[in-house]
Amino acid sequence: MHRYFVAGTDTDVGKTRATAALALALRRAGTSPTIVKVVQTGLACGAEGDAARAGALAGASHAELARFTKPADPWSAALAQGATLHARDLAARVDALVGPLVVEGSGGMLVPLNEREHLGDVARLARLEVVLAVGLRLGCINHALLTLAFCREAGIGVAGTLLVERWGPTDATYRDDVTRALQGKSSILGILPFAPAEADSVAAGADLLLPLVNGNG
Repeated sequence: MHRYFVAGTDTDVGKTRATAALALALRRAGTSPTIVKVVQTGLACGAEGDAARAGALAGASHAELARFTKPADPWSAALAQGATLHARDLAARVDALVGPLVVEGSGGMLVPLNEREHLGDVARLARLEVVLAVGLRLGCINHALLTLAFCREAGIGVAGTLLVERWGPTDATYRDDVTRALQGKSSILGILPFAPAEADSVAAGADLLLPLVNGNG
């Protein structure tokens, strides 16, 4: 069963595009995935969230487990509305969903849910494999290596690392530098190319991710 957790090396690095691309690849492989946003922050009730946007791009169903209006980490956003989040409860809701899943986090693996737990706990408890979206900019090597080291220590499986041209086309030499630094630490799934139209980027990403979902990644 394909059940993935899309994490980022930081916030705003292209996780939603990566999520949509992975879901589209699963659809092309003949499955019917559900895109799940664990915690959506910074949006009012009724506004389109990341899961809905990714679902529209991939032609997939979507679900959102929690939403808070404060544009902050899940713990701070929940506190602002007098709510509490618990990794086990969220993981149980993920686990109860049927079929292939592409679960999108909020920023990185250690983004807090409460004073003791973080989003990585949801991935671990729900037995999700991580696809790490690495936004190609200075500093991403350190963030990627730290995230991969955390996953190893926590016993969280990593399906692979997807390099993302989030802000525009990147220099080939820099892409090679990032690839060299990550080789041997994680399977590198490819480069999700920048495109002004999100749908074009997502379609190209789905081509990259087909080997993964077909079991050849």
